[in-house]
Amino acid sequence: MIKLGLIGSAGRMGSALREHLAGEPEIALAATLEVDQPLDAFIALRPDVAVDLSLGRGVDAHGPAIVEAGIPYIVGATGYSAATLKRLGELAERTGTAVLIVPNFSLGANLMIKFAAAAARLMHTPVITERHHLGKADAPSGTARFTAQRIAEALSGDVPHSRKYDETLHGVLGGSEHGVAIHSLRGEGYLAEQEVRLSLPGESLSIEHRSIDRRCFMPGIVYAIRNISKVRGLQIGLDTILEA
Repeated sequence: MIKLGLIGSAGRMGSALREHLAGEPEIALAATLEVDQPLDAFIALRPDVAVDLSLGRGVDAHGPAIVEAGIPYIVGATGYSAATLKRLGELAERTGTAVLIVPNFSLGANLMIKFAAAAARLMHTPVITERHHLGKADAPSGTARFTAQRIAEALSGDVPHSRKYDETLHGVLGGSEHGVAIHSLRGEGYLAEQEVRLSLPGESLSIEHRSIDRRCFMPGIVYAIRNISKVRGLQIGLDTILEA
């Protein structure tokens, strides 16, 4: 039995995870924490692993203390500071505590990232188009930026792209992250979608993933919980421990 500590249990993702855990007999919700609640009581319950689905300010406030206490820490929140990320990495190295930063828990999205990075080794001009609901706080999405990073890593930073063309409308070719063009769309008909297109003379390849319900993130969270022992120090991306 894995004793889970859930941070941000009252939010949309936290509520969905609590519902999902009813069908996971090997994982027991042993502790919960909200941003305005005392951290000491949460740590005293000694969960086997903590999953943080709160906000960036929550990670800033309690993340380092959780890692320093030796509790493996899975971060699904966004918006924390660069200083906090650096501190988590230092603590993970010093204490030997696993820290997994997950930009996207969807197994399908992580497979998309792995496939896109692999395809970029053989094809050219990777372009990412991401589509999200109107309530999405940032653009481009963290998943899009992370995909661009993985593509750049696969190519050792030498990414063939189409920025040589003059734009008669600024930004029409997209923003650029690690040399990869990214387009962001926002609309009422989307939850979270992303497409990566690559090309060669005479052909193109499209790798697309669509999230149509927040339930799609739950199997990935469970996968991370069950496989946290594979994490060494601080790692970024569920794809780093995904066996596919």
